[in-house]
Amino acid sequence: MLNHNWLEQHKNDAGFVQTESGLCYRVIHQGFMRFPNDNSVIRANYTGKLIDGTTFDSGTFYRYLAESIPGWQEGLKLMRGGARFEFYIPADLAYGVDGQGAIPPHSVLIFDITLVESMN
Repeated sequence: MLNHNWLEQHKNDAGFVQTESGLCYRVIHQGFMRFPNDNSVIRANYTGKLIDGTTFDSGTFYRYLAESIPGWQEGLKLMRGGARFEFYIPADLAYGVDGQGAIPPHSVLIFDITLVESMN
């Protein structure tokens, strides 16, 4: 419940937009290249954090967009290549009630993502 309450408190932070699914995002910089689609191979640099600020992962994602969590599948389609966004991803668009590895169940995830390129 802590994660849900945190998301409710922060979903209206300055500059954030909330989609119908509950994904919240902030555009840091919009790119100029093409938008990805479901069949795109994505190269993105990212840092993922829990709401307490703990970094659980960072690196480069280089695979099909469809192989990512639902929050990324939705959010990256809003980005053009070269863009940098920050996402608040609710648990139901991430790892849900089970969690995964260092990610506890019901976790809201915070991602800083730069979409380097999208190959369709």
